[in-house]
Amino acid sequence: MRGSEMADPVQLEIPGANFSGDAYHNISHRSVDLVGIGPSGQSRRDMPERMISRRLHVRIPERGHQTIVYVLPKDQPIPPAYQNSPEVAEYFRHCEEERRRRRSDARGRLIVALGEIFPNTSLLPRQPRTIAVWHPRGPHQTEVWRWFLVDKDAPAEVKRFLHDYYIRYSGPAGLTEQDDMENWNYAHLASRGTIARRFPYCYEQGLGCAVANYESDGLRIPGKVIDITETQSSEEPMRNLYRRWAQFMEADSWDELATWRRPNSEDSQLRRTGT
Repeated sequence: MRGSEMADPVQLEIPGANFSGDAYHNISHRSVDLVGIGPSGQSRRDMPERMISRRLHVRIPERGHQTIVYVLPKDQPIPPAYQNSPEVAEYFRHCEEERRRRRSDARGRLIVALGEIFPNTSLLPRQPRTIAVWHPRGPHQTEVWRWFLVDKDAPAEVKRFLHDYYIRYSGPAGLTEQDDMENWNYAHLASRGTIARRFPYCYEQGLGCAVANYESDGLRIPGKVIDITETQSSEEPMRNLYRRWAQFMEADSWDELATWRRPNSEDSQLRRTGT
């Protein structure tokens, strides 16, 4: 499926920044969670995963990329999330077993929740699995292209289930997407106000707390990491996005931007340490 959404007025940076970290706006989706239209029949589909995992904000230095990942406890299976549909639950249980079999090392405990490829592509590998690309349409408008992904070899019942789930939960007509459109519209309007133009926004949550060489029970995570399991939120991904955006605005050449090619760059140092 492919959908086109027009959000007016929304700046590119607002949806892009939200998908960078996505940690402090979920209260907006409380009504959708209470309705229970997700595949679990209750709350968020991934809530059981979130409750038992370490939740991390990860940024890739010098690239502008960032992601949110869950790290399951050692030897812990992923909790079921499709209790209302036994056939769908069985299909994804099989998919998870295959993923663990092919990735038999510690990386099998790693679940990527969502992430962003700089400057304007967002990825959600978990259901609803989607790719979003944010296209500026002038200073006050963004066109959003969303692709929703379904396994080609999935049973027909699974495809029907996901089709209905995507339509009502996410995508142009989805309830969560309507919540987000309201957030982004009002955030942009507020940003054009007198006080907002007079004072800079504060993006200091978690400032100075990111660490390199993060490790959890033998699983090493590359890049710079903030463990938000306890703190619940940080703005490390947003700072990374805006920092890279500023570099692109100020650079005189591509060589100046490709800093990872330099032997003493932060990114090169991380790769030399084996992360």
